[in-house]
Amino acid sequence: MLANGILQDKGEEDRPKPCHVTFVHESRKGLGRSCHFNEIGMLVLCADPAPLQARLRMSLLFPGLKNPIDVEAEVVWTNPYGAEDAVTPRGMGVKFVELDAATARLLADFSQRYRVYGTQYEIFYT
Repeated sequence: MLANGILQDKGEEDRPKPCHVTFVHESRKGLGRSCHFNEIGMLVLCADPAPLQARLRMSLLFPGLKNPIDVEAEVVWTNPYGAEDAVTPRGMGVKFVELDAATARLLADFSQRYRVYGTQYEIFYT
């Protein structure tokens, strides 16, 4: 299908847009995006990930939501160096910390929509 004169893969226009992620570690603010997550954790693609075992405050803004979802997380995998590719994406895997039941349920529901991107990165955050 053509969109703006560019040939797209079939079904690409049906995929949900990435979640915009803002995170704070100590006094440093970072930005990223994600299409790979569940109620346990998330892979955040970003240029400057936080260090391993860092505790983060995160705001997750999903397309269509008016307000972000605020969560806390711990970095359990990070790739601040090297090539950004499909095998070793530049970014970090985080596990959510102390999620309340309603937020966990909301993230689980949203994650089902994003399954079209695959689950190959779950190893980085579960």
